[in-house]
Amino acid sequence: MGVSIFYIGVSHDDPTRATVMFQGPENVLYDIFMAPDTKPVVEASGHVYDGTVITRWLAE
Repeated sequence: MGVSIFYIGVSHDDPTRATVMFQGPENVLYDIFMAPDTKPVVEASGHVYDGTVITRWLAE
């Protein structure tokens, strides 16, 4: 898939919240996280969707 994590940061105010940045082919992880049929698989890995904010950035 060619996806790698390049940043993980934990909130100073709430240690249960984190920012994770991935780098990879356009829309690969976005499509996985947004597809209803993959939600149970993602949650089984430990991800909590409640409060998740997904943004996409492109390098120019």
